[in-house]
Amino acid sequence: MSHRQHTSTHGASVQQPVQVDTARLYRNGVGSEGIDAHALETLAPELARIHRTVIENTRGGLDAEFACLNLHSGMPESLPAIDAMAQALRRFPEVAVIGIGGSSLGAKAVYQALTAGAFDSDRPSLHFLENIDPYHLEALLRRHRPESVGVICISKSGGTIETAVQYLILRDWLEKNLGKQKAREHQWIITDPAHGWLRDLATRESLPALPVPPKVGGRYSVLTAVGLLPLAAAGIDIRALLAGAAANAARCASDDPRANPALEMAALFYLLDMKKNKRLSIMMPYVGPLQSFGDWYSQLWAESLGKHMEAQTDRRHAGTQPVRAMGTVDQHSQLQMYLESRLDKIFSFLALDAWEYDQSIALPAEDHRYFPYLADKRMSDVVEAEFQATRQVITDTGHPNMTLRLPALNAHALGQLIDLYQRTTVYTGLLYGINPLDQPAVEKGKKLAIQHLSGGVFT
Repeated sequence: MSHRQHTSTHGASVQQPVQVDTARLYRNGVGSEGIDAHALETLAPELARIHRTVIENTRGGLDAEFACLNLHSGMPESLPAIDAMAQALRRFPEVAVIGIGGSSLGAKAVYQALTAGAFDSDRPSLHFLENIDPYHLEALLRRHRPESVGVICISKSGGTIETAVQYLILRDWLEKNLGKQKAREHQWIITDPAHGWLRDLATRESLPALPVPPKVGGRYSVLTAVGLLPLAAAGIDIRALLAGAAANAARCASDDPRANPALEMAALFYLLDMKKNKRLSIMMPYVGPLQSFGDWYSQLWAESLGKHMEAQTDRRHAGTQPVRAMGTVDQHSQLQMYLESRLDKIFSFLALDAWEYDQSIALPAEDHRYFPYLADKRMSDVVEAEFQATRQVITDTGHPNMTLRLPALNAHALGQLIDLYQRTTVYTGLLYGINPLDQPAVEKGKKLAIQHLSGGVFT
């Protein structure tokens, strides 16, 4: 029976929990490639230990080691300052959000999810300047007048090279066209509260600035000012976003994986890797506006878990490789590989119960004989059928898979998803015995790029 409703996202579904269906990650649900329930029971003492570690390291609010899991409770006091800056930004029809990785992907994912199908001329359009791409930046400069563009520059360190380059170019563009003083009225900064180039610049030029909590890494920062300011400027309900995160945090208070979905997901993904050699973690939304959520998830999972396991003797490497797919389009581009290649994959499907935007399918009588199964159907019926069919063949092939069903596509549900995946990622890193908050290999690449720009030669 279908779970879907042809209703708007307003009403009872607004604050319902995201449904977490892990049945097909177990042997009883998918066969021999799944995890035996007894394996989870055997892991119970370790799960209790890592849950205690999370509890201990979240004491202290935004000063805690795992401050990223306290944002639902720590950020509300910053909302008045965020609201004031968001209101100022709304006088611009276009807002360029300059950042890369964690300084961009989370806000972009939420923005794309929650503005799909909505057209509000009273809210600015967000333009995410991430990758260094002269063509993309040139297009922005040519299409928009300087008077119409506000700029948010985001870098926790204050010196991210890709961000600095694009900000320097945009600052120069604004100053040449508007004058230095007027240009300052178009700029906002989000960075470390005390250190770095951006903090120094904000102080020197009296630019409005918001802090990134020092204990919150970039890829975990969407529920800080990093995500909340641009989203608030675009009219997203950031209080509902934080409320959704708070609801999920409360749901994950137990050390029993049967009552804590983040702990169960972490345990199952860890066991599927370590016991069943599942090395690819494929996220496949069957909700178009959630495509960018897969990009955010990919950085969170890869940068947090792709580490050496120093304490292990039989395995050197932690983590599964995240892969982005999109239902239904990737049924036509990737499904062949999934169904007839190695059984080394785990699938996470995202589905939707209530569709705010939906269209009935017009089927003239003369065309009925070609598509009799489309009679009295809507687009969402087709999406649901495609999802159910793909999940069934994936299961029949022996690939463990899970499904997350959103009650509606709204800020509360997105807040739940963000907290769920951040919490699952931290738990999973602790199971591997690694630090899920650092990224040492990434830092090496940054240093080499600066070396090359400084005239260094390497092969």
